[in-house]
Amino acid sequence: METRTETIIYNMRHEESNLQQQCVAWFRAQYPQYAMLLTHVPNEGNGNRVSGAIHKAEGTVAGVPDLLLFLPSWYPEKGKDDATVWCLVHGLGIEMKSEKGKVRQSQKDFKKMFEAAGYRYEIVRSLDEFKTLIKSYITFVHHALAYEIGMAHKAIKEAAEQREREHFYKVIGKQP
Repeated sequence: METRTETIIYNMRHEESNLQQQCVAWFRAQYPQYAMLLTHVPNEGNGNRVSGAIHKAEGTVAGVPDLLLFLPSWYPEKGKDDATVWCLVHGLGIEMKSEKGKVRQSQKDFKKMFEAAGYRYEIVRSLDEFKTLIKSYITFVHHALAYEIGMAHKAIKEAAEQREREHFYKVIGKQP
C-alpha cells in the first residue's frame, strides 16, 4: 500500500510527464527539422536498486534535465550597467516541473555545471512557458546552422521515403 507521500510524488511525476509529452508533441509539430535534436534522458529510476546501480555505472547522473535540445543558439543576458551581452550556448536543457514541483539539490548542482560548460538550463511549468522559451531560443539560432540542419532533415526524410518505396516494391514483388 502506498503512503500519502508516495501518492503525491507519483501524481506530480504523472503531471510532469503529461506536460512533457504535450511540449514534445508541440515542438515536433512546430519544428520538424529540429525534432531529432530534442531528446529525453530517462533518468527517473524505477526504485529498483540493481537497475539503479547499473544505470549509475553506465553514466546516469542525478539532476540531468528532462529534455535536451542539441542546438546551439545565441542568448541575451544582462551585463554590467544593464547592457545586453550576447552569449553563444551549445544547447538547452529543460526541466519539467508541476506548478508545485520543487527543484532538487541535484538539479541545482547539475544546472550550475551545465551552464558553466556553456549550455542553458531552464525550468518549465506549463506548455505556454515552453512555447515562449522555444520560440525565443529558436529565433537566435544562426541562419547558416538552421539552413544546414534543414538540409540534413530533408536528406534524412528523402532517404526514409526511398527505403519505404523499396520495401513496398519488395513486398509486392515488383520493381518500380
